[in-house]
Amino acid sequence: MKLFANIISILFHPLLMVTYGMLIALSFTYLSIYPLTLKLHLLGGVFLCTVVAPGTIILLMVKNGMLDDMELTNRRGRMTPYLLFIASNMACLFYLLNMRLPFWILSMFMGICLALFVALCINFVWKISIHTLATGGLFGAVAGIAREQTANPYWLFIAILIAAGLAGTSRIILNKHTHMQVYAGFLLGFACTFAASFTNFIYLLIK
Repeated sequence: MKLFANIISILFHPLLMVTYGMLIALSFTYLSIYPLTLKLHLLGGVFLCTVVAPGTIILLMVKNGMLDDMELTNRRGRMTPYLLFIASNMACLFYLLNMRLPFWILSMFMGICLALFVALCINFVWKISIHTLATGGLFGAVAGIAREQTANPYWLFIAILIAAGLAGTSRIILNKHTHMQVYAGFLLGFACTFAASFTNFIYLLIK
């Protein structure tokens, strides 16, 4: 059971969620008309910014004894990685801004950064599940995009909820989080990214 939980934790690792979200946006919205080379360029940029760069730095920090492990088990050791995650998502936001992507995509990254900042503040007193924060953020982003484009990808909602359930269960099985930490992570991620989708109205008014 723990082997399965470890596999699930890797498949739905928080660093991968942004890339999954970008893949969804490029496959199931009007961005799907982009040529394949541009899609690969965008996915590659997002992957480098939000997976390779922070993942490499965290690995180096673990090897140099600055962090206990790659799982960031120690609550106090999560402060620097949280700041790193925020910085990497901000870098990705500016990358996509330079690529002239629509604002509703950029607003999702604003929501992610907000969720990570709130989680950083919570981390001073309580550990929250960043795995379910990431899956909740993905669910909120898809819900926000669906609302924006008046779509109802119910099968995608079901798939993400199943992924969130598996990720949360795996963290509990591995004794990394309590039930409340798992639920709180999902709700925080969802609330921040879904709320961020409404900033598109402000952007359209200003524009």
